[in-house]
Amino acid sequence: MSKLTRSAARRSALCLILALVATAEGQTAVAQGIAWPKGRPIKLMVAFTAGSATDVVARVIAPELSRLLDATVIVENKPGAGGSIAAGALVQAEPDGYTLLVQSSAHVVNPAFFPHLAYKTQKDIRGVAYVGTSLFVMVASPAKGFKDVRDVVVRAKAQPGGLNYGSGGIGSGAHLNGAKFAAASGISVLHVPSRGTGEALTETMAGRLDWTFAPAPTVGSLIKEGRLQALAVGSATRSAAFPSVPSMAEAGFPSAAYASWIGVFAPARTPNLIVDRLNDAIRRVVTTPAAKARLEALGTEPRPMSPQEFDKLIGEELHTMAELVKVANIKPME
Repeated sequence: MSKLTRSAARRSALCLILALVATAEGQTAVAQGIAWPKGRPIKLMVAFTAGSATDVVARVIAPELSRLLDATVIVENKPGAGGSIAAGALVQAEPDGYTLLVQSSAHVVNPAFFPHLAYKTQKDIRGVAYVGTSLFVMVASPAKGFKDVRDVVVRAKAQPGGLNYGSGGIGSGAHLNGAKFAAASGISVLHVPSRGTGEALTETMAGRLDWTFAPAPTVGSLIKEGRLQALAVGSATRSAAFPSVPSMAEAGFPSAAYASWIGVFAPARTPNLIVDRLNDAIRRVVTTPAAKARLEALGTEPRPMSPQEFDKLIGEELHTMAELVKVANIKPME
């Protein structure tokens, strides 16, 4: 046998071996996909505190997700550092579909805020499902006596640095909305981060914070009860959930408009079959009439997309949010 013939034979043998390995791996993945999820609960780690928008949305989808997957779905809050603590816990979990993360768009902001994260956002974490777009509402205590958003700006400019605004934490969507508003209106105010949305709202109702941009799902009842005054929704257009409240554009500050989103994530090495099944289940949950209506009433607009589309969005927004942090002059946390 010539050297050329022997070389060709070796290449053929190698190709056959690789094909057999790929087939075996594929069969294993299929078997895993068929077996999942069986006999173990699925944990949805929420990156923020109980009562936050992310938490509320997670608790809307969990029961239906449990029914569709025929598995127990548990919601567990793991707040801190804009959700990066929960994300750090996610990358330490087994990539088996039993530990997932429910996070807001703070996920794409955290790399700009926290330069020493214990994980690489795109390398270590993959998108499973985009649940929906969520907006914020600029609220204040009625005792503050603000007439509207322009009145807030007038008072802030009359005492530079004398007023403050709150948020559920550094790097949260509420923080970004507040920072964008300050930059767009040209006011100098103090940002006071809280340990979650609930604390920020308590401080706002007590008057210790002058205003707060709060996730829409968390403030509807407080506004109806008169405990908070809605000054504007943080988006460019009005929300069906708050039809009588002007948008930030209508209030005169279109460049302050900002909307967040909520999504579900998994460790990067989670098999495609599991991710695809989860994506399909979550898509079915958020598009059912009952869940869709409930989410919209909370100020969250369902917007299903594939895992690939979600990962592409993550890549784009990592760049966009880094620029926003720079423009809004928000200092990273060392």
